[in-house]
Amino acid sequence: MGDRFFCRLKHGLVGSVALVALVGCSSVGAGNNPVNTNFLDEGGTSPAISDTISGQYLAGRQALRERDSRAAWEYFQKAYEADPEDDLLLQNTFQAALENGQLSDAIKLAAMIEQKNLSAIETARLLLAVEDIRLANYDSAIQRLNTLERDRFNIVLKPVLTAWALVGQGDFNAAKASLDTLDEYKGFYILKSYHLALLADAAGQVEVAKEAYETALKGPSGRAVRLIQSYGAFLAANGAQDDALKLFKNYQANFPLSPTILDLVATLEAGQELKPLINSPIQGAAEALYSSASIVSQQQINSLAITLAHLSLLLRPDLTPSHILLAEIAEDRRQYDQARDYYRLIPAKSPYAENAEIRIAWLSYRLGERDQAITKLENLIQKDPRNIEPLIVLADLSRDGKDWARAAKNYGKAIDNIGAAKGRLWSLHYARGISYERLGAWSKAEADLKKALELRPDNPQILNYLGYSWVDRNENLEEAKSLLIKAVSLRPEDGYIVDSLGWLYYRLNDFENAVQQLERAAELQPEDPTINDHLGDVYWQVGRYEEARYQWQRALWLEPEEDQIPIIKQKLKDGLPVGDSVK
Repeated sequence: MGDRFFCRLKHGLVGSVALVALVGCSSVGAGNNPVNTNFLDEGGTSPAISDTISGQYLAGRQALRERDSRAAWEYFQKAYEADPEDDLLLQNTFQAALENGQLSDAIKLAAMIEQKNLSAIETARLLLAVEDIRLANYDSAIQRLNTLERDRFNIVLKPVLTAWALVGQGDFNAAKASLDTLDEYKGFYILKSYHLALLADAAGQVEVAKEAYETALKGPSGRAVRLIQSYGAFLAANGAQDDALKLFKNYQANFPLSPTILDLVATLEAGQELKPLINSPIQGAAEALYSSASIVSQQQINSLAITLAHLSLLLRPDLTPSHILLAEIAEDRRQYDQARDYYRLIPAKSPYAENAEIRIAWLSYRLGERDQAITKLENLIQKDPRNIEPLIVLADLSRDGKDWARAAKNYGKAIDNIGAAKGRLWSLHYARGISYERLGAWSKAEADLKKALELRPDNPQILNYLGYSWVDRNENLEEAKSLLIKAVSLRPEDGYIVDSLGWLYYRLNDFENAVQQLERAAELQPEDPTINDHLGDVYWQVGRYEEARYQWQRALWLEPEEDQIPIIKQKLKDGLPVGDSVK
């Protein structure tokens, strides 16, 4: 099986803490360098980015489009310093400052925007209201929040932040009434219940808090570790330590590797007190902003999520989940330096510290610091042999570097030491199966892939890898057909999986169905050389010779693996024996 096939399947591996960085097969794009500063004009002397205001402005806009907030801030800051009277520059500089976490600068700019009543006034007033809360200027915060339009995400932020400011004034009833406005919209009752519980707890309304916590726990919100943590601390503080421990244990049964819950259970079992999640209106407002950031990040509205996370940190600089959220978004954007900086802000005593060190190692690897990454992971393994996470990531690095033997060995160690993390077994067998397949140890690979499929019978990636492997080896074709039809039904828009089914029909000499599936695969994934090569083969078999040669030529243009190039060139020269579907 060619490297190209492996490359397009490895996004299915989910062995590490968060395999965000392994989904891509191509090289990283523009990333943190959206403007090529080495690009020169004909004379070879003019830099690409002009020192003029317009040059800095255009570079800043490009950086924002490329989601590079660091560069955007630098460009807009220079432009604004050169012309502080320009309102457009003022507002763009404000936006870049917010996204880059330059909040002291953003606050100054927000005050100017508010004074001038510019179009960015809604965001400016939100920031200034948050700053009022930080300074415990609750009257001013409420006044500013009252001026915000209740649209977009202010539907949530306005009532929740206002409620916390009202608690800061000692008016719990008014705070509860502010939260009640969320009842006008569907979908916010869980968020409302959670913050009502926090508000009531802060105001000493124990029964109201308990009822609100119970309401918030219903449905999928019961999976939210912040809610579990907060309710457990509330129970323990009110003399129900056993109930708190039971709550944590129940959560742990479903999520055995949660560092937060592991830490809380250890604290309770040691007879120590749990710290409350929130102990002031300022921290409550920070929690509201973090909750909102988490919600919008799940909807992939990352620019807003970044802004809200930074605002939460303005109120509570030690809010570790916000640092993690910012790091995860930076990873998604392949801004690995920035992600690593966020992870480094996590305190050594935090329950998230070890996972942060693992992510730092992975990011170091992505940044080309391979030896440092491996050394860090090996040190983490030596420090805590029971933790399989650094072992899995070390295996992932080996797999990414095509050191299949070392990858298989470390995946095996993780399988042997799985402990309570039984839910991870399928992904480890899948990853080791791929490693064995790449080594040519097919009997071991097949056993692992079958085991993975037994544990996750409806996983389209496992169905596809095992099915295609059989097709590629020209064996078990009827069983492969069953697997691949199921995989396509589960993921009909995945061009690679559709290609696998098409190639199966080709092996079976069912060229009519092969054409149908491979044309669909090429439509879904037009720039994959393997798919174009397969389509060329089946076109040849049905007598569409010119189209076949075009697809083979296209496959060459798309840069296939080295070992495929002479094969494709030979087909371009001589074609294929008609009726021969075996490669």
